[in-house]
Amino acid sequence: MLPHVAGRERELRALADAVRRLVDYSVRHIASPEVTATLAARVDAIADELESLLPAAVPNKYGGIDMTTSHPHDFFQFDTVLGLYNPLALPVRMTWDPPMAIGHARFGSAYEGPPGCVHGGVISGVFDQVFNVANLKNGVGGPTANLSIDYRSPTPLLRDLVFEGWVDRVESRKVYTRGRVVHDGQVTAEAQGLFIRMGR
Repeated sequence: MLPHVAGRERELRALADAVRRLVDYSVRHIASPEVTATLAARVDAIADELESLLPAAVPNKYGGIDMTTSHPHDFFQFDTVLGLYNPLALPVRMTWDPPMAIGHARFGSAYEGPPGCVHGGVISGVFDQVFNVANLKNGVGGPTANLSIDYRSPTPLLRDLVFEGWVDRVESRKVYTRGRVVHDGQVTAEAQGLFIRMGR
């Protein structure tokens, strides 16, 4: 557990969840200009209060957690895709069913690309991190060298989605990972990635 997280896990999650709600409502509301301005000022005041509590140095986001033996959410606590404490993250709920990393997601309006559909860039980001989990859990983690996605059909908002990722093969330092996203039994996108294996 990271030192700056220990003892306030519940509170950090509550704050992140509150900001997630704020983001969702901010792209859907139809308040008048006057009400919108008032709400913006109130949110800005909260941001000012949080700013006054920032440390001089940026805290470490990863610590000494071993990904091969820990849960993905313990390792990626502030990640932009999986992080329980990062309001930019949905977060995608991860499970590990060897040899497959599985991400469960249900995207709202803030993630919209084409009308009623998840933005392709968001899908790409989720694939990248689901593949990262698969690689790390198999002990072959490393940075992304290439990520290729075939969008088979629109991926809908506000529906339960399942992202799957698995290591296809390893050739020396090159790790080839594959995956797909499934909605209601239909594959909406498939992906493959090349990663460069690194030591711990």
